[in-house]
Amino acid sequence: MEKKNNINTKIVSILAIVAIILSVASFFKTGNNGGSESNNTLAKILRTKVMSVCVVEWPPASIKDAKTGKYSGHDVDAYEAIAKEIGATVQYHDTTFGDMPAALQSGVCDMGTSLYVKTSRAAAVDFTRPILYAGDAALVKKGDTRFKAVDDINQPGIKVAVATGESGHIFAKTNLSKATIIPIDVEASDISRFMLEVTSGRADIAVSDASTIATFAANHPETEMIFKETPLDLNADAFTVRLGDTQLLDFLNNSILSMQVDGTWDKIESKYNAHWFHTKVEYMVK
Repeated sequence: MEKKNNINTKIVSILAIVAIILSVASFFKTGNNGGSESNNTLAKILRTKVMSVCVVEWPPASIKDAKTGKYSGHDVDAYEAIAKEIGATVQYHDTTFGDMPAALQSGVCDMGTSLYVKTSRAAAVDFTRPILYAGDAALVKKGDTRFKAVDDINQPGIKVAVATGESGHIFAKTNLSKATIIPIDVEASDISRFMLEVTSGRADIAVSDASTIATFAANHPETEMIFKETPLDLNADAFTVRLGDTQLLDFLNNSILSMQVDGTWDKIESKYNAHWFHTKVEYMVK
């Protein structure tokens, strides 16, 4: 009986040692980051030295050179500055505002350029701290004076063109229930295509972010931008990561905070003559 007990004791001891070895191995495999590299994007970036970014052409935040295909803009410069700090390079992937959440979820990219913070989007992606604030505006044919307020748009018979999934589409679904909403699927190469519905007469008005409206109106003199000084709404704008990717989110938040405090962000926006809304922050010694 004693011999049997000794055998059982040895078996238990061996199993305990094996368990300890497996625990230690697991610790070193995951490190102190709370998860393996396979589900830790930041660890992957630090190892591969590559930041994968989904980008939507949205001047002056992101501007694509038609000849070279290269991107510039204050969002792009910000990501390049972050990458430089950790010795990484940035790979850009074209997408649209409506498709960006799906692109992040599917792993096409690990983070994204500016996107309006909306409740519906917050169920699909995580947003960083705001980098700027911007409003939605509208486009009409030049001389069309029918629309002075949201109620003027929200009328039966009024046709409103929007880009599918974009901020104007979200605004229209929430605030323009009486009007006829015309969602247009757009491509990354031409996110303003839906505004051709106005120039062709198929829509009375188009709703989108003010920057996209202003760019289109500048290139189409037969149209004009309205609600420029008094936006239809105001939105926080932020970078994005996959839902639950908390360590990458913390990394980006700290990087953005650093640039905002040391003046780098203001310099980047000034470089591209950007004029966004910002919260006023004052630093003082007490």
